[in-house]
Amino acid sequence: MTPSDSLWRNRAFTRLWVAHVTSGAGTAITSVALPLAAVLVLGATPTEMGLLAAAGSLPNLLFGLVAGVWVDRVRRRPILIWADLGRALLLVTIPVAAWLGQLSFLQIWIITFATGTLTVFFQIAAISVLPALVEKRQLVDANSKLSTSEAVISIAGPAAAGGLVQLFSAPRAILVDAVSYLLSALALAGVAEEEPQSAPQPDREDSPEPVNGIRAAVASIGREVGDGVYELLRTPLLRTLTITSSLGMLAGAISAAVQMLFLVNQLDFTPSIIGIVAACGGIGSLVGALLAGKAARFLQAGRTLVLGKLLWIAGTLLLATADLFGPEIAAAGFARALVGLGSTLYFVNQLSLRQAITSVRLLGRVTAARRFVLFGVATVGAFIGGALGESIGLRPTLLVGSAALALELALLLLPTIRQARIE
Repeated sequence: MTPSDSLWRNRAFTRLWVAHVTSGAGTAITSVALPLAAVLVLGATPTEMGLLAAAGSLPNLLFGLVAGVWVDRVRRRPILIWADLGRALLLVTIPVAAWLGQLSFLQIWIITFATGTLTVFFQIAAISVLPALVEKRQLVDANSKLSTSEAVISIAGPAAAGGLVQLFSAPRAILVDAVSYLLSALALAGVAEEEPQSAPQPDREDSPEPVNGIRAAVASIGREVGDGVYELLRTPLLRTLTITSSLGMLAGAISAAVQMLFLVNQLDFTPSIIGIVAACGGIGSLVGALLAGKAARFLQAGRTLVLGKLLWIAGTLLLATADLFGPEIAAAGFARALVGLGSTLYFVNQLSLRQAITSVRLLGRVTAARRFVLFGVATVGAFIGGALGESIGLRPTLLVGSAALALELALLLLPTIRQARIE
């Protein structure tokens, strides 16, 4: 039996995959519809779009470390289910407010922040549960399968989002995402039997005896957060990947703050065209997901990270100059395809490396510590992107994001990362 065959016979992995597919389908629509609601319905400025981008990353900075401790203390399945249900309820309020004529930028910001908070818990739990459901040798294959399904969705989802926004308005299109989270929660209900219970014993032999009281609880959480931070800092590869990814998150946040405005105001794209361009990114992601495992075997994981980042940078540069080279739609679509291809090659191999070298009992806390750093940087990047968009313009801001990605590439060429492999 091949690893690929055995994964589909793994009931827990199959249910996790179904949950990814259903929730991902709705999220792909909202990723287009929500910023379009801010731009087209409310006329958001670059500064407001920067604030909106920050709302999505700020929860990781505020709650990420505690989420990591919680994920490692309890079963992951209830966290996944309740996060799905909460996000569904929150998103429903947007079309309701629009129907009542009460939709405001403040509400969109609050909903983005609240759903982002639940997403922190969901994503840390999902990353942490996977190594407990599949064998280590299957991690790249499992992550590739999850990324492949997400890529397929990202082809149809944004295109459908553009059409839905064009026909029914952006707020109503978000209803699809709410329904998808409900379906995801149903799919996750069967993972419990396969997921091992987290061990209750302390992680270090020198941990003191438990003491009742709030102070003792806070101290316990602090020790467990420290375990994750210590593991992240003491492991050279984890430490270096965190530094490089911080630059990538900074670059992405700067660009994301103004990208929708660039497509609408600079390139004069309609919602339907924006959906098609975003779908091209999904095509690139699909190709990347299909090639991620083969690239890791042929080039090893470290060199695949370098290749992925090169393609990613090329795509961002082409997007920022799409109206200077031939038909804008073709250039923008090809640019998004390159970004999708490069980012997926990078993400699948980077995530698999981290999962392979981190203990399952610490993976939630290590992931949370890492996300605390990365999304803290992303929050700063979102504010920078909004400010730059106001002061120097949309295209120069996108080029600044590309320059930050180039700095990350230089660090990826260090031997610690370039020679990394999954044993």
